[in-house]
Amino acid sequence: MKKETFYNNNKQIIHYQFDSILEILDFIEKNKRITSSESSETGDKNFTGTNSFAQAFDMCKNGYFSKNVESFQNIFFKLQEIITKKIQLIKVKHDFVGGFPDVPLYLIGHPLNMINLDIKQKKALPKIIFHFNASISSCKKKSTIEKKGLVTLLLYEIFKRLNFPVEIHLHEVCSHRDIVLNNSLILLKENDMLNISKIYFPLVHPSFLRRIMFALEERIPELKYTQSFFSGYGYPYPIKDFLSLTNQDVDDSSIHIFSDDYEYENIKSALKQAINSIQNQKKLQIDTEEFFKSIDSFDFSSIQTFNDYERE
Repeated sequence: MKKETFYNNNKQIIHYQFDSILEILDFIEKNKRITSSESSETGDKNFTGTNSFAQAFDMCKNGYFSKNVESFQNIFFKLQEIITKKIQLIKVKHDFVGGFPDVPLYLIGHPLNMINLDIKQKKALPKIIFHFNASISSCKKKSTIEKKGLVTLLLYEIFKRLNFPVEIHLHEVCSHRDIVLNNSLILLKENDMLNISKIYFPLVHPSFLRRIMFALEERIPELKYTQSFFSGYGYPYPIKDFLSLTNQDVDDSSIHIFSDDYEYENIKSALKQAINSIQNQKKLQIDTEEFFKSIDSFDFSSIQTFNDYERE
């Protein structure tokens, strides 16, 4: 874990960078509360989605599978099918040289499938980094949290299948008065395997924020003398604005997508906006028209109220 605290533009910046979810849980176990507030423990099931902090802790640590996860996974797999069928229509166009194709190399997708005495090195595809802000207003429905996670995972899957290197960076950026706090980690690295039962909880389940991250905040020593922070546990703060305050310029060699930039009441719209943003950033020649037609034809109604009424 790394942490830094400094002042900029009359704001106190507090940034905890963790190496993994397990390190966050270890921090919670090893550190005492600095506040009398215990919302991570006392929050009710309607707000958090779990019966207790202990239940949320176990789900976060060991993975989570239930009817809700199964429903989410089924939707994800159906859309995965669409992606697989239409993937040839979302081609990233490359320039080839020479006049004689090497058929075996072409069939396995080798970049040097055209013979040329003066071989040109193929330009590597840029890395795509999805910055996911777990912080969300307390008035947002659980279905909004669900759809936000679904959109992020679908985008991850789409560009993985297009052979882009992809990562998901998880942030919890919130503010209170002159304090801006970010608890962050790289949730999915470039070569990680996607495991829905492991990834569902931090991306989708409200208890990740409303129990686990609240418990983390209750133990951050820099907040000890700002007890008013715990009246609402901060307000969502845009990741881009946080990076600006910390003077962290995003890597120009990568494509950055920020979850704060989109509304998630309409999944189709959020998907299209994010994909267009990716295309615009690097001017990638991606044919998305047929894929978008498929997305438009898919029925998302089964998750419009997902998690809002069905309790664990």
